[in-house]
Amino acid sequence: MVSGSPSVLRALNDRSALEILLRESEVSRAQLETMTGLSKPATSQLLNRLEAVGLVKRVGLRDGGPGPRAQLWSLNAEAAYVAGIDVTATEIDVSIADLQGATVSHLTTPVIPGRGEAADALFGTVSEACALIDLNPSDLAHVTIGMPGAVDPVSGQLRYASDLPDWAGIDILRTLSDHLAVPVTVENDVNLVALNEMATGTALGATDFVLLWLSDRGVGSSVVLRGELLRGSTLGAGEIGFMPVPDLARATTPSTGFRYGDRLAQPAVLALAKAYGISAPTGTNAVTQALADKHSSTPGFLDDLARRIAAGLAGVVALIDPELIVLGGDVGLAGGEVLCNLIASSLAELVQQRVTIRPGQTDRGSVGAGAVQSAVIPARERYFAAGSTLDLPSA
Repeated sequence: MVSGSPSVLRALNDRSALEILLRESEVSRAQLETMTGLSKPATSQLLNRLEAVGLVKRVGLRDGGPGPRAQLWSLNAEAAYVAGIDVTATEIDVSIADLQGATVSHLTTPVIPGRGEAADALFGTVSEACALIDLNPSDLAHVTIGMPGAVDPVSGQLRYASDLPDWAGIDILRTLSDHLAVPVTVENDVNLVALNEMATGTALGATDFVLLWLSDRGVGSSVVLRGELLRGSTLGAGEIGFMPVPDLARATTPSTGFRYGDRLAQPAVLALAKAYGISAPTGTNAVTQALADKHSSTPGFLDDLARRIAAGLAGVVALIDPELIVLGGDVGLAGGEVLCNLIASSLAELVQQRVTIRPGQTDRGSVGAGAVQSAVIPARERYFAAGSTLDLPSA
């Protein structure tokens, strides 16, 4: 039980109760009394206050023992909604979620790059996804948008994302905030995957790890230190594709560039596969075929691919010494444990540190899931801090 002025006391107790109800599916008044340390009258008053503003709700009665059945309470997850948006060159994917982070509406809209329609498609998809649950978009508590690259903190323009021409030259944060009229966060897509892996995937419980996103569309990374995303002074941390690296592959292939992103771009991966007699339409297919093919030359392709991957990771590992590297993206996930083990062996030849490398548990859809998690955190903070003083939009 906390002490202080009546208003501070109420706010702290409200928040404590809401955080308990967020963790527990349902509790009785007596249970909440024990968990908060409040008296029976104070707990009853607290629940009545929070019910009046729509933050908690009654969810039935509990049987058991003599006497009246206990009234059960839960967080009213429908008190607020957030949007998590995944923006790619070809589609806008919108998920609407409640305060618990559960998705209640989902909609995807295709986009043709180069037509200048991306922003309008985003606004339209958000509106349509909200309409599916009779929600006004202006009532969203928070919106997080995941996209490749990083937004320059000075100009507000997108950098490191040449595959999103429709967003070039736009003050993205201001444009989106003004149009949606709600709090907006723009986050790097791979950072959002890292958040999702940290919350529910391979990095669960890890405090210092690197996510390497290796896909047919390119390479990216995210660094988490002490449980927090490392964004950098210009929000450009993790743009590993621009880092110059040597080609450590043993096979000789046509040069595609000297940067990490060049070495692991789909044309370079396919050329490497071809050198070992593997013909495939995508890098993902090449890796899958190599794993399934018992031909003696295919292990050489995976080993050379691992050597290329390790060349870029070596500098990262030497500098920050992470406890874990998570390999994600469609190419990375296709390689699975086999590719992870080959990368670890190659890294052991390059750096002193030994680091665990494991495949991720989530695919491209985890960008949207991470965006929802990113959006729901500030939404909960706002609503839980307000507590019983909250003025709900529906009130």
